[in-house]
Amino acid sequence: MQFPLISVLMPAYNAEKYISEAIESVLNQTFTNWELIVVNDGSTDRTEEIILSFDDERICYVKNETNLKLIATLNKGINIASGKYVARMDADDICLPDRFKKQVAFLEKHSDYVLCGAWTHLIDENGKKTGRIKCIDSDNLLKINLFFTVPFIHPSVMVRTDILKKYKYNKQALHVEDFDLWLRLANTGLKMANIPEYLLKYRWHDTNISVVNENYQTEKKISVLIPYIQDFIGRNCTEKELELHEFSFRLYHLGQKKKVSEINLNDEKEWFVTLSKRNKEVKKYRQTDFDAFLWSRWIVCCLITKNITSVFNINLAWYRPNVIYKTLKLFLYK
Repeated sequence: MQFPLISVLMPAYNAEKYISEAIESVLNQTFTNWELIVVNDGSTDRTEEIILSFDDERICYVKNETNLKLIATLNKGINIASGKYVARMDADDICLPDRFKKQVAFLEKHSDYVLCGAWTHLIDENGKKTGRIKCIDSDNLLKINLFFTVPFIHPSVMVRTDILKKYKYNKQALHVEDFDLWLRLANTGLKMANIPEYLLKYRWHDTNISVVNENYQTEKKISVLIPYIQDFIGRNCTEKELELHEFSFRLYHLGQKKKVSEINLNDEKEWFVTLSKRNKEVKKYRQTDFDAFLWSRWIVCCLITKNITSVFNINLAWYRPNVIYKTLKLFLYK
């Protein structure tokens, strides 16, 4: 029996409005050696009827008799997966035709990488483009980004199956299960990337899980980060430090600027400098990359609080040519 190279994992719950288009985008891939595992998580609408209307032997339909929720459903699909790679896919998103081809090519060429995501177009409930997300691509900068927030679009990711079967999604990380998994992988030193090409249309609408649970998700993200921050600084962190840590990432939401309350800029500066000095001690990240990343966030903080003259008033090595160059590159990822 020949096993597929890719297991496409698509959880579905009451997805009748979009799932047909999502499945068709998998069927239309230029790379054809895949299986599509659709796990119907106890839907009460026409989701099952629509899935069963597709006649393709590569589609594996699994039905949860009760609603197990996303994490249990994802782990169930991972247990079933027989491919070398697992491609995540949501039931309301659309894969562009060359997605699988390009992600497989990357992972086959780079055997030391365990996953790769991609850039995405944002679309609304009618499929109209509303924006775009360019994600950081290099492993070191991704790990630095992960120290603050999620640098991957979850349904754009392809992961080595043996890695997913080993680590799986954490049942305690509801609505931040992807962030928790990427942090655990990064903490082991495993390498990750984003392909700098648009390979997915990511649907953002009022019933999207991340929209419905936005406030809870924001709180949960920082709670998931706490042990990693404390391990890095070598002590417990205060609530104020946590607020400072995630402040610059509250300014944007899926590439869109948000209105936020102002924060004491001097406190933010002190926190960034503390992190930079600590990294010089523990040498967890490449220092030029770390300073470039911190400076890019500092610039955002200065701009949003209308303190443009303070951009250079911070004790980071921003004046070094390679830091300036890397900072400019970081501003391309929006």
